[in-house]
Amino acid sequence: MMSNATTRNVVVMEFLDMFGKTKSIRVSDPKPDLTAATVEAAMELINDLNVFNVISQGGPAKIKGAKTVQTVTTDFGIVVG
Repeated sequence: MMSNATTRNVVVMEFLDMFGKTKSIRVSDPKPDLTAATVEAAMELINDLNVFNVISQGGPAKIKGAKTVQTVTTDFGIVVG
């Protein structure tokens, strides 16, 4: 039985809430030409909108950082039924 592998890219934007806990927003399949400046601008907008303040009912969040994560998923092809 042959397995299939798929690769997926995800941009992970991390913020610190007022309690020092990391909160993340993940964006699947970002455009290949995405730049650090674009991600940073998006993070600043998210922070300006107080997204995490509303969720945690606390103070404003701080930008922690961002990264692209690439995952490879391999399906063993096992079918039950």
